[in-house]
Amino acid sequence: MDWNLAIDRHRDALLRMVAALLLMAGGGEAMPRHVRTGIWRVLRPAESAFRRLVVVAKAVFRIEAQAHVSRSAPVPAGISAGGARVPAFALFDARKSFKPRAPARGKPRIRFFDDVEIFEPVVVVTPDDVVSAAHLMRRLGALQAALGDVRKQARRLARWEVKREAGRAETGKYIAPIRPGKPPGHRDRGRHPVDFVLSDCHALALYALHDPP
Repeated sequence: MDWNLAIDRHRDALLRMVAALLLMAGGGEAMPRHVRTGIWRVLRPAESAFRRLVVVAKAVFRIEAQAHVSRSAPVPAGISAGGARVPAFALFDARKSFKPRAPARGKPRIRFFDDVEIFEPVVVVTPDDVVSAAHLMRRLGALQAALGDVRKQARRLARWEVKREAGRAETGKYIAPIRPGKPPGHRDRGRHPVDFVLSDCHALALYALHDPP
């Protein structure tokens, strides 16, 4: 297998998707709810795909931890972050939570005080509501910046793995960059190009972890 070709091909595909998401976002930190939802549906699996691509790059290029510490990436061109620095891309999958979820509505909307009915207002949510997208834009900017240098992210991952190995020596616990089971953002019947990229990157990462090239 040509690992370099595989990394470049999937990285280029993710860059095209990020560019499309930026066009959807329009450069603002507020947008209609349906636009924000549409971006999240692509951004989450794209982040998962790139995490796995970093795992592959670390194995392929045989990158070891180095002494210097990586800082947050600068704001890339085309991203407006209010003058702030784009946060570093999250290299580890979010852990699954097995805690029971609280009910969506924990209290009734009708109460009685002295035989007077009090109705709590019902908030009607519509797809066209303008909502904040500041967090989404930071995540999108972090992914775009990270895609600019895969080897740099692989070096970051190597340093984090050294720290987590040290933590396992003390606590006996270790968290791998890729969580067990299906990756975050996986959709069984997904038909968007990002779903196929995520599937390919996940398979490549598992292969690189269990049978390093």
